[in-house]
Formats: sequence, C-alpha cells, structure tokens
Amino acid sequence: MGEVRFQVKMYVSLLKMTMKGILEYRADFWMSLVSVALLNGANIVQISVISWRFHALGNWGVGDLLTLYGMFMICWSIFSIFFRKLSKIEDEIVSGSFDIYLLRPVSPFLQLVGGDINYVGVCDTMLGAALVAVGLYMAEAQWGIGHILWFAVFILSGGTIVVCIRFLISCVTFWTTRGSALSSVFTQIYLLIQKYPVTIFGRAFRVLVTGIVPVAYLNFYPAVYLLGKPDAPAWLCMLSPVVALVLACLSAIVWKGGLRHYHSCGG
Repeated sequence: MGEVRFQVKMYVSLLKMTMKGILEYRADFWMSLVSVALLNGANIVQISVISWRFHALGNWGVGDLLTLYGMFMICWSIFSIFFRKLSKIEDEIVSGSFDIYLLRPVSPFLQLVGGDINYVGVCDTMLGAALVAVGLYMAEAQWGIGHILWFAVFILSGGTIVVCIRFLISCVTFWTTRGSALSSVFTQIYLLIQKYPVTIFGRAFRVLVTGIVPVAYLNFYPAVYLLGKPDAPAWLCMLSPVVALVLACLSAIVWKGGLRHYHSCGG
C-alpha cells in the first residue's frame, strides 16, 4: 500500500507541474478551447443537416444521433484529457526520451501520462454532456435511476476502452519502432462510429467494430440500450464493462512485454 500511495502522490505532483506549465500560455489556452468548440460545432451542424434531409437514419432520429455523439465525446475526452501522452510513445522511443522514464524511481506509465494533460478535452466533456441532455429531450427519452447508473458505467467503460485501444496501438512501437500507420487506421474507424449508428454501415463493419476493434462499445451499444433501440440485443449492449476489463488486462500484459523488449534507439 505504501508503494501505491507513493506512485499516486508522484502522479498528482506531475499533473500539477504540467498544469503550471500550460497556464503560462493563457492566450493559447483560450484559443485552443475556442477551436475545439468550433470543430465540434461543425460536426453537430453536419448531423443536423443530414437528419433534416433524411429525417432519420434507420431507427435513429436527430435526438438519438445527438445522444450518440455526446456519449462518444465524453468517453473520448477521458483519453484526451488524461492519457493523450500514450499516443506519443513512438516519439519518445524514436528520440530516446523514453530512457528517462526507466531511470527514475517512479512507474514509467505514471511518468508518461503525468507528463501531459490536455485541458481542451474539458470542452469535449461539457459539450458532450450538453448534447446528451438535449438529445434525450428531443428523443423524449424517459430515464430512471437504473438508466442513469448504467450511463455512468457505460461512460467509464467507454473511456477505459478508448484509452486501452490507443495504448495497445502505441505499445506496438516497442517492437516496430513506428506505429503511425496503425494509429491512422484506428482514427478512420472511430471517425465513422462517433456520429452515426453502426448498423447503417453493414454487417462486415459491425463485426469489425464489435469483435476486432471494439469501438462500438464507446457509444453505439450503450446508446442502443439506453434509448431502447432494436438494433442489438440487451445482453450485447451490456458487455461494455467486460470489454473494458479485458482490454485493461491485455494492455497491462502488452505494456510489461514491451518494457522487457525495449532497446534504446535514441541518438
């Protein structure tokens, strides 16, 4: 327990130092927040235009789509705020900077994630929560305590899933040194599922995002369950926590294997 408390204390200290450095550039801080708001505003306009033109996508109306997108934004913001540095492992390995993490008496993982915090991700969280609220109102969804509890579970599970998938992709660089191509493939996949229901893309794509790269558990399956859609059985929608746990265990195994395999290649 003493070791755990020490690691947590060091992680908090790293975050504090990171935030102090970020707030030295206040103009950049506010410009970044505005840019994130504009980017997501464009996505919302796109959803609205498509919904206005076609009225609905299958069983999904505009309120449902806003809820779907809002849930994705909240889940993604967990990664973008606290764990974005995981996607930069390739740069750390190529430059040789990763060696520093192995020399300090603190967990390399905590040093990595504690060295960066993406404050603009908070904008995603707030906007995502607003979209979910507006979407539920437009969809006339009636939520009870059970739905609210499951929503919290789905958000935590979805955040864990996206963190683990990004982490696993980054850990590939321990063996390949470069992993940007694989990361680009993942980016294209999640861009498709963030705003639209998986069922409109066909069976093959649904299998891909359910069983191979399970990003459909970020928002699609949780939204199907919470909105009462007939697109998937309830038992499948409720697997998000299980998927998150499996990916977390797999990530820990791959990370430890990567550390054992690591050989400095910095100059």
